[in-house]
Amino acid sequence: MDRFIEVVGTASLVESVVEYRADVTVQVRAAQVETAIKEVGELRAECIRQLRQSGLNGDELSEGGAEVWRPWFWKQKPGKEASHKLLICSHDMNRLMTALGALEPLFENQRHALSVSMRAPRFDVSIDARRAAERAALADAETKAKNIAECVGLKINSVLEVEELGVKTYRSGTYGDEDWMGVYAGGASAAALDAGDAPEHATRSSTVRFRVRFATGA
Repeated sequence: MDRFIEVVGTASLVESVVEYRADVTVQVRAAQVETAIKEVGELRAECIRQLRQSGLNGDELSEGGAEVWRPWFWKQKPGKEASHKLLICSHDMNRLMTALGALEPLFENQRHALSVSMRAPRFDVSIDARRAAERAALADAETKAKNIAECVGLKINSVLEVEELGVKTYRSGTYGDEDWMGVYAGGASAAALDAGDAPEHATRSSTVRFRVRFATGA
């Protein structure tokens, strides 16, 4: 029977946000469904114009769909609600928040509402950094195997098998990417921040893992 030592090598990898994502939903409440649909379409168009005038590019905006419904708690009175969702993806959080803040004047009508929900941001890391983490994880496995072999009077001869295990990712704490110990972004007005005040992009830590089996000999 072949003798072997099997260990799991690990290494840390830090990923940075490369794109922030937000769902912007506009809602209109009206007595007639036709009125609700017409007004939500007009409000959507005004939001798009305002977002673009405030610094967002056309390729940072996309459609998210529309809905029309009658809330269950309106059973005793007529009325419909219509909503339209816009999807925003931007690499610049400060520019994104400034553009969202510029929408507020469009919602003075009490029948109109705006909601913003931050989705999970997109993280990325350079290929060089990822390859370095993979090499470090394999080196960690070799070190562990050698230490175990030394303790039992054996030597490491060769690698018999390598398996890449799932990357373990820890949440960053940003909206949409929270965990129980996440730290949430503050409520300061983005319009009050200039480029010099803006903090660094959020990061999160991941663990690269390899299961490695080493052949051993006396």
